[in-house]
Amino acid sequence: MKKLLTILFLFCLIAVPITATEPTSSHYLGQLEASNITLDFNDIHIETYDVLGSKYVPLFRLREIGLNVHYDSQTGIIKVTSNEFPTTQATLSDVPLIHQYYSLYEHDIWINNFKTHGIDSQDNVLIPIGALRELYHIEINGTSYKMIPKEPLHISATLDQITNDLPTPVSLSVVDLYWDNGFTYQPSHYDLKPLETITRPANTLHASKKYLSTVITKAEGYELNYTNENMFGQINTRLFERYSLAQNTDYLASLGDPIDIGTLIWAEDTINQSGLSSKTPYLIWTNTARQRTYIFEGSKGNWKLIKHFLCSTGKSHSPTPKGTFELTYKVPYFGVEKGYRCKNAFGFIGTTYLYHSVMFDKSGTYLLKGKGELGTPASAGCIRLSVENSEWLYNNMISGTRVFID
Repeated sequence: MKKLLTILFLFCLIAVPITATEPTSSHYLGQLEASNITLDFNDIHIETYDVLGSKYVPLFRLREIGLNVHYDSQTGIIKVTSNEFPTTQATLSDVPLIHQYYSLYEHDIWINNFKTHGIDSQDNVLIPIGALRELYHIEINGTSYKMIPKEPLHISATLDQITNDLPTPVSLSVVDLYWDNGFTYQPSHYDLKPLETITRPANTLHASKKYLSTVITKAEGYELNYTNENMFGQINTRLFERYSLAQNTDYLASLGDPIDIGTLIWAEDTINQSGLSSKTPYLIWTNTARQRTYIFEGSKGNWKLIKHFLCSTGKSHSPTPKGTFELTYKVPYFGVEKGYRCKNAFGFIGTTYLYHSVMFDKSGTYLLKGKGELGTPASAGCIRLSVENSEWLYNNMISGTRVFID
């Protein structure tokens, strides 16, 4: 019985989750990409992931190589500390995270006494490699980042307090890091007595900003001369720009029909990875599976979504052609001679297949019964949009613009 309890206890230690709920498309900020960097510790090599140009490591891998990783299921707070008796052998589990979607982890993560940000993928939480500099020297040799244990500073700094655990006085410089559509660096200086802890006053100047971390940049004292110009991996501008974008509901609303940040990022990533180019600064993508039309501005590999429209493509017996085309000619309306009127028409295969408005009576006054629905295949092959969206496309797009339909 005692052996069984021991096994169950060990299983609980291993099975403690270090991930929050699975990200949904409403708040994810991107997909994890493979990195060519390995993190090496005691000749154990673990993979890292590229997050918008910065390198991150999964916490479960740090646990597997012997670091202490504690997850508080009540608060979501994660704390990582070094192990006095690190492992020299490890069996790494087969849990690839590549292409998993991620969001910003919204709870505190502490590397010893250093606060870092993290990202929450579908299977794990990841932190910047640079945050491990709180515990280790990171020796870079090509694509290998080697973790070498280092002597602790015995001084800690957070937004709330500064602690000197040394038996001698120290002079300390710190930088508080905030985000608000850009990084804010707030420097401070303190003189601490031996074994002193001081409470820091609340910083009302930056109260509305997102606090990220506090970094010790300089410490001087008896036989102590510490200088640090490294922000410990906290500066990932593209990640936090996307985070800000996700909070900007006014911007998302300006894109047309309702869209969330996850769909925006998915659409941009999909098109930029496709290698599509255009003769004009614009590119149009209609996705028949989702019945959505996405309009981008930019150039090959650097397309930015500027509009998102609900649409209706061809029915199963009259499907919209798939492939790559170009906008050709546009006409204010057509179909009057057949008893209806479609407004704001812009062709992408001659004048046979066009983007246009929903269908009206031939005077253009009343919607025809059953012809105003969007979001399901309903046309004879053309692509229907709302009147407002078809008018925007008609007035703003240029002949020669690439059209991609899948």
